[in-house]
This record gives sequence, structure tokens and C-alpha cells, in this order.
Amino acid sequence: MAKRKICVVTGTRAEYGLLKPIIKRIKQDTDLSLQLVVTGTHLLPEYGNTIDLIYQDGFTINAKVPVVIAGDNKEVLPHSIGHGIIGFSQVFEILKPDIVLVLGDRYEIFAAAVAASYSGKVLAHIHGGDKLRGGFDEYTRHAITKISHIHFAATEKSAERIIKLGEIPENVFVVGSPSIETIKSTDFLSKDDLCEKLDLDNNLGIMLFVLHPISTSPESAAKEIDIVLDSIIDFNFQIVLIYPNVDPGSKQIINAIEGYSYKYPEKIKIFKNLPHKDYLNVMKIADIMIGNSSSGIIESSAFKIPVINIGHRQEGRESSENVINVNYSKEDILKSIEKCLYDEEFMNKVNNCLNPYGEGNTSIIISNVLKELNIEPNLFSKNITYP
Repeated sequence: MAKRKICVVTGTRAEYGLLKPIIKRIKQDTDLSLQLVVTGTHLLPEYGNTIDLIYQDGFTINAKVPVVIAGDNKEVLPHSIGHGIIGFSQVFEILKPDIVLVLGDRYEIFAAAVAASYSGKVLAHIHGGDKLRGGFDEYTRHAITKISHIHFAATEKSAERIIKLGEIPENVFVVGSPSIETIKSTDFLSKDDLCEKLDLDNNLGIMLFVLHPISTSPESAAKEIDIVLDSIIDFNFQIVLIYPNVDPGSKQIINAIEGYSYKYPEKIKIFKNLPHKDYLNVMKIADIMIGNSSSGIIESSAFKIPVINIGHRQEGRESSENVINVNYSKEDILKSIEKCLYDEEFMNKVNNCLNPYGEGNTSIIISNVLKELNIEPNLFSKNITYP
């Protein structure tokens, strides 16, 4: 019997880090045939050529789909999505996958999802049903859910939301977040070895800082990044800064962090990208994390580190007790940092926090569903399940 062809689409370093254990599991499964399509910032030199990380992991890339059109405003996004739909449609016509597997809520993934669903491919979606307020991601995620046929939810609450959107319960699977599986399978370096590898000052504490623009309000990015940088610069930490996503407003953030790095070279270490394993290593040794990255919500509790989540980008996402939510206020940010460093009651909560995102067996569950799924006409006849 012919192997079932599973086409996995990846567009960013962070999302590839989540997908990696699933990609590896599909590749190893004798009943499945892996196809890998690379898009988004993986293909951009200014974001570190992260496609090289995929090659270094030993995976074959079957196709590349450029989608990013130059510009730092909302108007370029529809053009990028349209460009992506055409590109993915052409690729799927050539590869002829049985199932297209996507993760998350970014616009390049939406383009892939539209191309797959409208060309009659089974579309499977990871991390649907999550709830957060910030940016286009919220309604993009739910739009992908509505054109998907199979749903791999990270939590019970996310699965409930998918079903409330009218999806068939039998096609919704609670699998946890693949990030937890990655953490459990990672061989972590000592702080000494990691600092030597990344050229960090081992004598200073580490503050991990990741801030992305809000795609619906890119005009606020410059003001927001300045507030945060001005709030944290006087603390006795080495600040590890990661480039933001390539979304409207990202250039303003990059300009600001590069400017601060030039002014405070002994305190700030910038990375255009970090391999996911290195990123997790930094998170493990960090004394505190600050910003608005989903990793501060999903992965951080596995490392028992305090997180200051700023703004509305992650609002509504399930988090543990190690997360403090604040607005873009210097006073609030300073108070929160002090709480993370000196509040014994809060630190006790951090040290005992629980992760709501699964047991670390996501790839096994997903690969089993992908190979056992009965692909028959009713799967494509989607109907809202409520009257």
C-alpha cells in the first residue's frame, strides 16, 4: 500500500521549533511520507536565513513559497496572502499531498490553508481554538479552523472553542502543545557552556526579551518598544533580544533595539534568530522573561521562570501562575520586575506552577491520527453542527 503523503508547511523559526518533533515523527513513520514546504521568514536573509536550520536538521525541503512583500504597513499583507495562495496552489498541484498540516495563525499559514482546502486537500490544523486578543492572529486562527477538516487542539478549552465554532467533535483531538515535547526531548547545556556558545556574560543574570508588533496597530510599535526598553535598561541583567516577527511595525522595533544595542553594547545581545534548541536553553537559564511572545505563555512554565507579558497580544491565552500581565506603562513594568525579583510569595507560585499544555506526547498522537484517518467524501462535506 502506498504511503500517505503528509505535507507540512513552516514559515518561521519559532513555529518550526514547534513542528520539528512532528516532522521528525512523520519522517520516521513507515506508513507516512513527509513533504516539507518552506515559506515566510525562513527565506529572508535579513531574518537569519533560518531555512539553513531545517537543512542542518537533515530534512529534505520539497518546495519553497516566497510570500513576504516588502513594506512595513498593513497594506502589504493582502498582497502577501494573495501571492502565497497562488504559490501554494501550484506547489500542492505538483506534490499532490493527501493531507496538508499547518500550525498556528500567521498570514502565510492562512494562505497555505486556503490553497489546500480550496484545492480539495485534507487540511489538518494544530493550535486552533486558542483565544487571544492581539492583532490579526485571532480571526486568522479561527478562519483556518473553519476551512480545516482535522483539528489538533493544545488544550481542552481550545477544543471546546473549536466545537463551539460548529466543527464535528469526532474530528477534534486534544494533543497538547508540541513545544512541551520539544522541551522534554532537549539535551540542555550548562549555563557556562551556553554563555560561551552565545557569547553571553556569565557573571550577569539573563533577561530574555521578545516583543512583536501588533499587526492591527503597527503605528504604535515605536512608542511601545521605547517604553519597554527604557523600563528595563537600568536593571543589572544581560538582555537577550530576539528579532520580532516580520509583521507591520517590525522595522520600528528592529530600529529601536539596534539603537539601544549600539548605546549599551555591554548589556544587550541581539539575535536575528536562534535555533529553537538554543532559544529553549536561554529560556531555561533566564532569570526573567519579558515581552509578548507566545513562548512566554506556553513554554515558560515548564522552566519555572517569571514572565512579564506586556500588552494585549496574548490576552486570553491560557497561562500559568508564573505570568504577570501588564500594560505599556513604565511604572507597571518596573513594579512587575521588582515583584519577579523580590516577592517571595510570587516566586513560590512560579516554582510550583503547572503547565496546561500537555504531557509531551503530541507527535505520537498526531502521527497516529494522520495515518489512521479515514479520508472519505463526508470529511469534505463540512456542516455547522448546531441548528
